[in-house]
Amino acid sequence: MNHSAYRFLHSRWPSGILVLLFTFAFGASGMAGVWDEGDPANGEQLFNANCAYCHYINKEVLAAPGLGGIKDRWSASEELLVLWIQNPQKAAESGDPYIKSLVERYVPTYGWMAAQAVNEDEIKDIMAYVQNPPGGGAEQVADAGDACPTIDEMYPEESSNSATIWFLILLVLFIIIAASASNVKRSLTNAYRESEGKNPLAQKTYVESLREWAWNNIVFVSIIGLFVTAYIVVIAYQSAMGIGVYEGYQPEQPIKFWHSIHVCENEVDCQYCHSTVAKSKHASIPSANVCMNCHKGIKNGSRWGEKEIGKIYTAIGFDPATGQYIEDYEEQPIEWNKVHNLPDHVYFNHSQHVAVAGLECQNCHGDVAKYKEGRIAPVEEINALVDEYPTLIQLSKPTLTMGWCIECHNKAEVDLASSGYYEEVHNRLKDDIRGNEELRRYLEDEEVTVKDLGGWECSKCHY
Repeated sequence: MNHSAYRFLHSRWPSGILVLLFTFAFGASGMAGVWDEGDPANGEQLFNANCAYCHYINKEVLAAPGLGGIKDRWSASEELLVLWIQNPQKAAESGDPYIKSLVERYVPTYGWMAAQAVNEDEIKDIMAYVQNPPGGGAEQVADAGDACPTIDEMYPEESSNSATIWFLILLVLFIIIAASASNVKRSLTNAYRESEGKNPLAQKTYVESLREWAWNNIVFVSIIGLFVTAYIVVIAYQSAMGIGVYEGYQPEQPIKFWHSIHVCENEVDCQYCHSTVAKSKHASIPSANVCMNCHKGIKNGSRWGEKEIGKIYTAIGFDPATGQYIEDYEEQPIEWNKVHNLPDHVYFNHSQHVAVAGLECQNCHGDVAKYKEGRIAPVEEINALVDEYPTLIQLSKPTLTMGWCIECHNKAEVDLASSGYYEEVHNRLKDDIRGNEELRRYLEDEEVTVKDLGGWECSKCHY
């Protein structure tokens, strides 16, 4: 405001009223407006990515309150709410009574809430979502535990019987019986010959006897030999085609981390632990610090009590008795066993598939909510989820094989208006004469697939 305008206002308004007007104007302009201006749809994604690991909507868990009804409970200013989310310790310095009560209740046991990397607009979206979540929030929480299968349902006790083992046992028994029968026949034949005054048959080895029998039964042996040869060829072909195919691979891990407990029972969003999946080539394995965001407070697991969680404390140097990290502790990395391991010459970028293509984790990893350790889901298991995930593409080739990727690129349709990346591709096709012809050809069947946009080019996936 320039000096002439200030003198004009000051000459016509008492100074006290002027101060109030300035206070109201600047205060209103600085208000966050977090309760009524957000986008609930975007807020749901932000909530799942940033809040859902500790907070439910209408249910309080051990280390954090439910966020439903926060507008009615929050007695501080909206600016302090934004600051509390972005920098909790700085907000606590304000001395606000409600913030002080949160600090006294949760911080001594569970530590400070991690500062969230969200801006004011994103906080508005989150608040819009938690005030009016789909299904009311409470129903989602109430049904979550009921929908999770029991351990016996997920992992029935496997039978130790094997068709191959039984086949081998029967084969050995058959050979023993055949050898015994051959000896009995020889003995009876020699006894008969001796009774007629003839010399006994010459003693032969088993190999010589087998060769003689095979020659006397050449037709039968030839047919059996043909079937055996065909069987060996089929088995060899199947074994060769199985090289590099690891469907069902599920290695044991140094800590019993069960996806079913975290994803299904506790509804932790996949992207909280695998935080780089939409931003980087790799999904990343979460560090022990990420585990400690929850397990600094949750010290007893629902399956093994303190045993497995204690391994995290040992790795990072945390004393659960005092709730403090051990000073000068030499951390011990947790040596997780990698599950999904592509060949070195294969390029795969998670962010392209998640952020641009919009794929769900289940498209490639199956029903993670029902796993214990991570595993490579067979393609049949993934296809079975089509009713739950309608956008899932039905494939026939084994998971993580080249044929699986090519088949997906051939079937996956692309919405050219779904992202800036595809819009740019679309514009280039329209602007270029040759591209315009290609675009018309692509749209003859009223769809554009990943293959049409170069998804079958060798250099897209291979270094």
